[in-house]
Parts: sequence; structure tokens; C-alpha cells
Amino acid sequence: MRASFVVQAVILLVVAVGLGILVVNAAKGWAGWIVFSVIVMAAIGVAIAQWSRQYPAAGKKRRFTRDSESDW
Repeated sequence: MRASFVVQAVILLVVAVGLGILVVNAAKGWAGWIVFSVIVMAAIGVAIAQWSRQYPAAGKKRRFTRDSESDW
């Protein structure tokens, strides 16, 4: 495991715990919890979108062939 990954994970954990404590103290009623859950789901969606790469073999040429016998 790379050191930069560990540092990022620790920072993320500290920020998440801090925001969780802040929300628990600030949320009054069910509406606050719904808003908090929507924010959390949006953050998870952004994290998933940023994590997955569209072209995993970046830097390599994409291989394809085209010839007269191809059905494409």
C-alpha cells in the first residue's frame, strides 16, 4: 500500500468523523437527517464516478482490426 493512499484515507476518515459529529449536533428532526443522507449519497456518487476510469489501459493503443472479411 502506498503512503499517499494511507494519508488520503486518514484525512478522509478524520473529515468524515468531524462532519458526522457536526451533523449529529446540528440536525433537528427528520428533515435534517434526510438532507444529510442526500448529501452523503451525492458524495458517494461523485467518489464512484471519479474512481472508475473510462479507459483503464490509458497510454496503450486500442487494438482493432478491419478487413474485408469482417462483419462490422
